[in-house]
Amino acid sequence: FCNSAMASLVPSDKVVVGYWSIRGLGAPLRMLCEYSGQPYECKNYHVRKGPDGRFDWSEWLEKDKLVLREHNPLINLPFVIDGSVVVTQSNACLSYLGRKFGLWGSNEDEVRRAEQSLAQVFDLRNDAVDLFYSPQDAFAAGLAGHFERRLPSHYTKLEGWLQRHGTRFLVADRPSAPDFALWEMIDQHEMCAGKVGR
Repeated sequence: FCNSAMASLVPSDKVVVGYWSIRGLGAPLRMLCEYSGQPYECKNYHVRKGPDGRFDWSEWLEKDKLVLREHNPLINLPFVIDGSVVVTQSNACLSYLGRKFGLWGSNEDEVRRAEQSLAQVFDLRNDAVDLFYSPQDAFAAGLAGHFERRLPSHYTKLEGWLQRHGTRFLVADRPSAPDFALWEMIDQHEMCAGKVGR
């Protein structure tokens, strides 16, 4: 990379995965890197509460985002840096790493499966985010409905997908990028269910 600010973000021999210092959209990317066994680095951004009680996002917004925008005008979190390549947007990052690590399907049929199943997992995620990021009272009130109505429809689709294709995982009989996104969603739901005795 041409400027020194960017060079400080990019180790020459590692992929960089950038996200907030929470699990969220960064967790499946980190899991994918771990599973692949390839060297990578996490660039975690911290949000701090200021003295006025408001959140301070400046570590990302006023520093690295400005540098990375020069290399990818769409830049947002999460991102992946791989040498001179800067990829952003969750699904694009997952598919990029999946292709890089050989975890995005080995033929056109499997690639179609990867694309479709990842989109379905993100439908599940979007429904969950509506609940998970709601105010505490709305979360408590909406949890039962989510587990009784919304979640089963997603799980039914995913179960049908696995049965239809006869595979142990979403794309084939080995894990692929969409499986890591699904695992994160299942784990988040399991934690939620445990907290409310479901």
